[in-house]
Amino acid sequence: MEYRIKKSISSQIKESYATGTQDNSKNIEIDCSEGINLVSFSNIAIDAFNSIDYTIMQDYPRSTSLQKSIIEFWDKYANIKLNYNNITLYDGSIGALFLTNKLFIENDDKVLGLAPQFPEYGMDVIMCGGVFTTYKLNPENNYKFIADEFINLITDDLKLIYIDNPNNPTGQIIELEDIKKIVKFAHTKNIVVLIDEAYGDYMNPKNSAINLIPNSENLIVSKTFSKAYGLAGLRGGYSIQNENLTNIMSNVNTPYEMGSITRFISSKVILDYDFLLKMQKYNAQIKKALIQNYKNLSISETGETTSIMLITHKNKSIDLEKEFAKLKIGVISCSSFESLQKNSVRFRLPSPVYLQRLINAFSIIDNIE
Repeated sequence: MEYRIKKSISSQIKESYATGTQDNSKNIEIDCSEGINLVSFSNIAIDAFNSIDYTIMQDYPRSTSLQKSIIEFWDKYANIKLNYNNITLYDGSIGALFLTNKLFIENDDKVLGLAPQFPEYGMDVIMCGGVFTTYKLNPENNYKFIADEFINLITDDLKLIYIDNPNNPTGQIIELEDIKKIVKFAHTKNIVVLIDEAYGDYMNPKNSAINLIPNSENLIVSKTFSKAYGLAGLRGGYSIQNENLTNIMSNVNTPYEMGSITRFISSKVILDYDFLLKMQKYNAQIKKALIQNYKNLSISETGETTSIMLITHKNKSIDLEKEFAKLKIGVISCSSFESLQKNSVRFRLPSPVYLQRLINAFSIIDNIE
């Protein structure tokens, strides 16, 4: 049988680092690959798991306890007054990205993003029939994001703008004032801006684009519990947007996104801000030691508190993922990221107990010509 699949899907071959490429993963002793948190769990998460009333699994997920906690968190740590109609729940924040594309993108609609950035998003734009264009972060400028250069690429024919902040894979944090300028300019052209803050819990909540929601009707901000909170297996995420967008998004969202257990655990853990500060402190400690002036290695512009960074070897023939694997360190090859090649990897910081081994490994790889 010949399946009459949409041409925008059948004509593509999806590549994703999420499926893993390590042939020798059993030999990996230090996992610095996927963007999850393997360093620590929040004690509140553990207590919440131990206190679950399993009868909540009998009914469909209807609890609004998580929405209540989301409102409490942003009121306390960013002084933003949200309400229930600002919040949409998902099975992981990637659901927010895909739902936004489903809502807005028709054939040949143009979307502007960055390169490099989270590759799954751009691929989904194409699968929806859209055209994904990018602002290339310049390696000569250490991949630093320049807001004015990005704004110069915002044209009337764009349907959406997508920015991950912090950026994946560089880990750099884009200042809120830059995001604000982009959102404001996009509004003059009737363009919706989607800010993906998957790694956003590694930065100060006052730098979150959620702070712009009260005055930005063209803004959607997605968040997840998979990264800093260490709850990737629970598949929990949410987005914040104005009430009009929430109502429209409910037309294409499934009625019972995010299971009852995930809602319960997440509603407790989101309020453990001290745990996030501890994770940020660990990251800053490791990055301070690893970011040096190397001979052959370079580390991109990156936020000191974020858990990821981009490492590149000068020799483009070097398969950097394999070189780390030889030292029993698992990383993510950047060969699937637009504008990057196999000589670059995304490096996720492990526990500080591995710091000396990492320093030694960086030194060994830096001496490879």
